[in-house]
Amino acid sequence: MIIFLYGPDDYRRQQKKRELAAEFVKKRSAAGLEFFDLERGAVSEDLLAFLENQSIFEEAKLAVVEHAFEVPAAALAKFLKPFLAAKNTTLLLVEKDKPVKALAFLLEKPAVAQKFETLAGVPWTGFVKAEAKQREVKLTDAAAEFLAAVYQGDTWGLVTELDKLSGFIPSTGKAIDKKDLNGFDLEVAPNYWGLMSGLKHPHLANRLYAFESMLAAGDPAAKLFNILASQWQEKIPHMAEYDLAVKSGKVDYEEALVDLLTS
Repeated sequence: MIIFLYGPDDYRRQQKKRELAAEFVKKRSAAGLEFFDLERGAVSEDLLAFLENQSIFEEAKLAVVEHAFEVPAAALAKFLKPFLAAKNTTLLLVEKDKPVKALAFLLEKPAVAQKFETLAGVPWTGFVKAEAKQREVKLTDAAAEFLAAVYQGDTWGLVTELDKLSGFIPSTGKAIDKKDLNGFDLEVAPNYWGLMSGLKHPHLANRLYAFESMLAAGDPAAKLFNILASQWQEKIPHMAEYDLAVKSGKVDYEEALVDLLTS
């Protein structure tokens, strides 16, 4: 059997991996569980030995494998396919990316696939509340929504913050409210794509505000230039000229953007 966990949300993906491993140990035993990392780009001898050797203590096996996609796709497919119908051996693959065409069978039965997308909206706020409850952190709806906004797309950052809050009790003795979080130096990140649109605003003040906000957030000028070049269709000829000027050493990307936004 093959179980395939994938998607950009590293925290939830790893959490599921731990849950499946713990469930295996509970139902079977730790003797049949091993963890492997294929970051060197080949199926390791240790993994092959684990799968081939029969233990006198445990018939069932669970091999938790990470970075399997470092192995060439054709070789990996040849290695994996025999395990699709295996009854007592389970390969648990954990990857960030979806599989290439040669490995598309990982998304189809009999393999079991689960995707961990970046949560947003109601599901994300629900996740915030669930993780807080698990840590016995009582949040008001306003506090939960505020944390959801602060850590949107950053699951690890959220759970780290909740771990910090697990020992915090407001002076009122009630649930943590948004105003109780003011002393934690939390700040909602600027709306990235909203600011990107602001770079194209008809008013100069708005364009400069968006530009300064994005630089203050740590975005490299080269990144902003390239994203803007792909979106601002009517400016493509000018962007090409600026790009040539940058590559010839006449200006840098920040100077090019300032000139573009103020012209």
